[in-house]
Amino acid sequence: MVRRPAGSLLAVSSPSRLRRPTLFLERSPEAPHEPESVVDAPLIGFDAFSIDQRIFGWVRLSADRLTDLLNAHEEIEVDNAQIEQLADARVASIDRMVVNRDRLIAVRAGGPQGDPARRQRLRLHPLMVRAGLYRIGGYLHAPAGVAPLAEVRNRPTMIPLSSAWLEYWLDGRREAQWVGTIVFNRDRVESIEVVGEGDLGAEG
Repeated sequence: MVRRPAGSLLAVSSPSRLRRPTLFLERSPEAPHEPESVVDAPLIGFDAFSIDQRIFGWVRLSADRLTDLLNAHEEIEVDNAQIEQLADARVASIDRMVVNRDRLIAVRAGGPQGDPARRQRLRLHPLMVRAGLYRIGGYLHAPAGVAPLAEVRNRPTMIPLSSAWLEYWLDGRREAQWVGTIVFNRDRVESIEVVGEGDLGAEG
């Protein structure tokens, strides 16, 4: 088991466009606002979680995978986002904000699966990840013969789990989402544990 301190609050700061990728979030997939720079990129669902907030919407993604974009940039400028406070479920809209990667606990990923040429024969390992009020379960893909926790340590900070779910507390109520792929921040979680198949399901 790997244990680390939990993440802190999501930071919102004055935007600067120097060397920051921009994610344009849409509140629905219909009739989205499409900036010229990303109009040809795929539209995917996007959810990012900090210790006390959720940022959600739709995103035009120009990278091969959301995981690649998150690992390549410490800050991401987000336009047209909606911010949900987990303490009281209050939702507000923000035209532009800067998300610091090191403040994020997890991101729900969708859309492109990456370059098929980069894929290799991998084994699936069920993991349970915990951070504050969050629990994440899913499968880590690792090369044969590589221990799953060693694979976690050797990868870039943002690590994807497949067939994954995320559980958290919103306004005093437990919320569980089955979302497919979740990218978690290794440096912001409290524990990462290899579990059995029967221990991977979300609590009822």
